[in-house]
Amino acid sequence: MAPEIHIGSPYQGKQVDLFAAAIILFIMVTQHPPFTAAQQTDKLYKCIAANRADLFWANHSKSKPEGENFISKELKELLTCMLQLEPSHRLSMAEIMGHAWM
Repeated sequence: MAPEIHIGSPYQGKQVDLFAAAIILFIMVTQHPPFTAAQQTDKLYKCIAANRADLFWANHSKSKPEGENFISKELKELLTCMLQLEPSHRLSMAEIMGHAWM
């Protein structure tokens, strides 16, 4: 679930759906979820929320034989932008469709 749902804030369905799409895409590529919950108390999601995606990706790279190359730079950027804490900072569907990874 998107962070705004966890904290009980009003939310926009489109932004929540795009957040969920990012989680699904992450799982399809890596075969595991990106974090346990999109909450500031979750160690991995906290990296995204604190604008430290570099730490998020470094943590996920540790267990991969390819290291940091397990996901392309373009896909990392796309997923990071879709998983933003603040819904207004997430990419729109048009921006996602126009993204270099797409």
